[in-house]
Amino acid sequence: MSEYHLLGRQPILDEKRRIFAYDLFFRDEKRSAGDAPGRFATVSVLTNVMNRFGVKEILGSYRAFVRVEREFLFNDLILDMPKDIFVFSVLPSMRFDMAIAKRVLELRRRGFQIALNDTVLDEEIMRRVGPLLPYFSYIKIDVDRSPKERFQDLLRRVKAYEPQLIATKVESPQTAQFCEDSGFDKFQGYFFAKPEVLKQQKIDPHYRSVIKAYNLLISNAEAGEIASYLEEHSALSLQLLRYVNSAALSLAREISSIQEVILLLGRHNVAQWLMMIIYAQSVGGKQGTTPLALMAKNRMELMRGTWKLMYPDASRRELDEAHFVGALSLLDVVMHAPMEKILSEFNISDDIKAALLHRKGKFAHVYMFVESIEKCNQPAIDLFLNHYGIKREDYDRLILETTAAVNRLDEELETV
Repeated sequence: MSEYHLLGRQPILDEKRRIFAYDLFFRDEKRSAGDAPGRFATVSVLTNVMNRFGVKEILGSYRAFVRVEREFLFNDLILDMPKDIFVFSVLPSMRFDMAIAKRVLELRRRGFQIALNDTVLDEEIMRRVGPLLPYFSYIKIDVDRSPKERFQDLLRRVKAYEPQLIATKVESPQTAQFCEDSGFDKFQGYFFAKPEVLKQQKIDPHYRSVIKAYNLLISNAEAGEIASYLEEHSALSLQLLRYVNSAALSLAREISSIQEVILLLGRHNVAQWLMMIIYAQSVGGKQGTTPLALMAKNRMELMRGTWKLMYPDASRRELDEAHFVGALSLLDVVMHAPMEKILSEFNISDDIKAALLHRKGKFAHVYMFVESIEKCNQPAIDLFLNHYGIKREDYDRLILETTAAVNRLDEELETV
């Protein structure tokens, strides 16, 4: 068994809040518990992971930022890596000497992109790395840890070399706005998944129609009753028909009725797609512009898959409930209403409500595990896997299958 595993990935967004690339994290079983987890990759590790999983399965159509150590840059196997896919990130703690300067310049001339990672912007880093700044394609700056005094002055000096600036650990809309105002090009962090100040207690009527359709789908209502309701709401029925007839499903003939859609996809899948409609329309423009839909899909697949690993004989009902914990978990971000108010509109179990409102009940520990995966928190992940006796290879398979499902949804949203 490989001693290295793909721990997870985190999205990097552009100025329009669309996914630009993914930051890949790896687990190194050789590192001790006190070492920083999931940080570095070697050439052999990266090659093995990509050969095992496949570039498209892990990344879809996006670039990958990969943290690397000094030895990585001097391994000539790096020259065989696809330069249009990988961006190699070096930590500012690396020893920057003449050899590194020459190697970075050589790689830059060969068309490779190098990033300076997790940078605390201060006078010390400017002294240590200053001569190399012209050769970095990207500079990732930890805004929270960077001293506020002289921050803007130092940032202007960095901008003079015209790298793309990536703000990291951006965890609130306020921080994101500060970074945007400061001239950052890209943003990494889950600020887009944090609810803004709640100004309303009522649910938007558009969302109410989706919620009612969802409740009908998970009830014992007849397919004809569900179809009639959806057909009364032309926007919903049009989106469902557009999706089912899109290139994503590659059907032999065009489907023209909502009842056919329900029979073809099944109630569970139609209910899931209704949730995706909510998330995909949470920002203006084309549906595929929001990472919220992909984050929700990621949570759905991880919740269901983890529950299945913990309880191989779990009932369909339990698996569906675990799935919908993930599906509902970000609705307060979209609807700008309290989660308690939103959940009161859904016909869901108390177990789902307890997990989302109080982090209690039978799904709470799985929900928090999924959040640990999003943060690539290796100690928390390892603790959970060990506690429930989940094998590393089963976890790896879950990550791969989830990532592939999220990538498929991304492609589907672009075709609708």
